[in-house]
Amino acid sequence: MLVKLISLCGNKMKLLCTVLFLLHFLTVVFGKSDITYTFGKDCSVSIEHINEDKTITIVYNGLDDLDIWCNYMSFIGRDEGYLKEYEICITPEVYEDPDCAVELSYTTEYDGAPLETYTCYDKPITKYCGEQDEYMYIFLKPKGSKTRQNVQVKLTVEAVMTYNYYTRIGIIIGSVAGGIFVICVVSGVILFIACKRKRSPGQVMNPGTGVGMGQFQSPNASQPSGNYASPLTGSYPTQPTGSQPTQQTGNGQTPSAPALAGYTYNAPPPEYNKT
Repeated sequence: MLVKLISLCGNKMKLLCTVLFLLHFLTVVFGKSDITYTFGKDCSVSIEHINEDKTITIVYNGLDDLDIWCNYMSFIGRDEGYLKEYEICITPEVYEDPDCAVELSYTTEYDGAPLETYTCYDKPITKYCGEQDEYMYIFLKPKGSKTRQNVQVKLTVEAVMTYNYYTRIGIIIGSVAGGIFVICVVSGVILFIACKRKRSPGQVMNPGTGVGMGQFQSPNASQPSGNYASPLTGSYPTQPTGSQPTQQTGNGQTPSAPALAGYTYNAPPPEYNKT
């Protein structure tokens, strides 16, 4: 069949038609499934698990008896890993009961109080959703001995996800990973600052490139040259006594020692007035 449909597309459109048919086939196979149950006929539909991938259609056409074992069905929202939570929602598609022969009701337990009750006088017209992670029982009970041949009921049952543990786990993992990343960044900045301070505890001057901190002048250090003179401290030199060696010049005369102006030999040092 598929080969025949593809051949009708023409040579130039065969590839496109093949892709479209494959997509349609995959949608049918892996898409949302739809199962139909009938009141009075399917008598073993009890606590059936449904999720967002599964839709249930419940019908009644007035042909089957609604005995005590076949007048109800029950459902609950469940996924395979039990990591999601759902609420069961019921949407009325058709409800015709001209003879008021049946009564439709929803409960959370087999013998529990009805959550909603519908009859020919109060038909279901809106979607009804139960509580999160609760069972949903759907009853269609006969009312007396009235004929049910004209009853037409069609309901769509689906599970609406209300909580996703996968998302919660993903948020927790993301938060933990983000926290670890922030801690690593802060720790790296602190270590960088600490190492930088350890490498440079103060101002370091290279030799010969400037004035160091707290320069110290040794008392025995030589005084700088120029117009500065050292203060006169201690004992002053005296003129040597005794015979002095003489130096002969070329003409046979002994040169006289040069006179030092401003100095008196063998004189005491000048006195300083103390104030």
